[in-house]
Amino acid sequence: MSALDLIKSNLNVAKTLILDGRDRYIGVTRTALNIEQIYRNYRTRAKVLSSSEAEKLLRQAHRDSAEQICALCRDNGAIWVKFAQFLSCRPDLLPLEYISALQRLQNDAAPARFEDIHPIILANWGQDWDKQFSRFDVLPIATASVAQVHRATLLDGREVAIKFQLPTARSLFEQDSLVFTTLAKALRPLIREFDIKQVIQQLIAMTLEELDFRREAVNLKTFRTQTHLPGIIMPELFESLSSERVMVTSWVEGVRLSEYLSQHPERAKPLLQRLLASYLQQITQLGIYHADPHPGNFLITADEQIAILDYGAIAHLSPEQRLQYTNLLMGLMGFSTVKLGDLFKQAGFRCERPETLEEISDYVVGDNLEGLSIADRLSDSLDKLRKNKVIMPDSFVAMARVIITIGGFMTHYDVDFEFDPASVAA
Repeated sequence: MSALDLIKSNLNVAKTLILDGRDRYIGVTRTALNIEQIYRNYRTRAKVLSSSEAEKLLRQAHRDSAEQICALCRDNGAIWVKFAQFLSCRPDLLPLEYISALQRLQNDAAPARFEDIHPIILANWGQDWDKQFSRFDVLPIATASVAQVHRATLLDGREVAIKFQLPTARSLFEQDSLVFTTLAKALRPLIREFDIKQVIQQLIAMTLEELDFRREAVNLKTFRTQTHLPGIIMPELFESLSSERVMVTSWVEGVRLSEYLSQHPERAKPLLQRLLASYLQQITQLGIYHADPHPGNFLITADEQIAILDYGAIAHLSPEQRLQYTNLLMGLMGFSTVKLGDLFKQAGFRCERPETLEEISDYVVGDNLEGLSIADRLSDSLDKLRKNKVIMPDSFVAMARVIITIGGFMTHYDVDFEFDPASVAA
């Protein structure tokens, strides 16, 4: 892109923000000012408080700020809710008070009209697109932040799920990225309790990847080639019908995990323990894992197989990382003969004070976390590492987020998080 094109592009985005998104972003400014005032008040009052009282006040500031952000995301919807859901699984980046508040947000995006997605259909399949189907449901069966899914039947009788990118997804992403980046710059010197710039950069990078369905198609194909545990399935890709903005897979008939467990609570233990075993296998043995374990991404079929959906986020671990994180998991539960501090160092954790990792390790393997599951130990450890400004490998953070999320399911349904060292043997 030339310098002139870049200037034009920036001007167009600015025009869109000012003219088209005025009401949408007035709320952003108001929320930013409110959050800044919350933390300013905390710092003023904390100067005359004891350390324990100041800590309580900080936690209240986190809770008040988190509620402000939740309200903003609900009002703006779409990608904002997606960002909030991503943040709700990142205890390494945000205080736990934010995590609790953001987990309550659900995505109820409004679907696009069929006439709005029809140009996408014509661009991908041509004027005679309907001749490929014996049935095509014009009303979507599900809508998320960047896409909606339609059900159809091919001429050979196979049922398919067709995911279309929402027509406004990319333009809204460009607007929101600019706003988030500007917001991060403005708040960074004011909110020193966590690195807001790092948070925003990761959010933007993740969403940008998910806007290209070709990446998701490759992820699905790669994931399907692995040898998974019995009872774990994934849809088949129809590559010839898929593109950057359209993805077609086989239709999986089933009930969403949360709905199924509400109807059959007695089945929570075997299903969730199988899901946990699958993710441990993906991380410690396969070195490739589904990195977005949102409850809506799991279906339970009539014969109780677990279907994993949505492959916008797949993570890869090198053989070295796989071994390091397997050892760390075992070390966190006290099954390793190597000191946990040494395992942290071997895995690439860094901090200004070398003794910090040893101090955190002593806390983790001592009596403080006795009786906690691996998910709870990871969550507590991430909180300690973040507070002590330890630089953590991104790959470890992503892996920990997945296990913590699965652990959250199990806690919600009162299922023991069993950890068998033999199940993660490399």
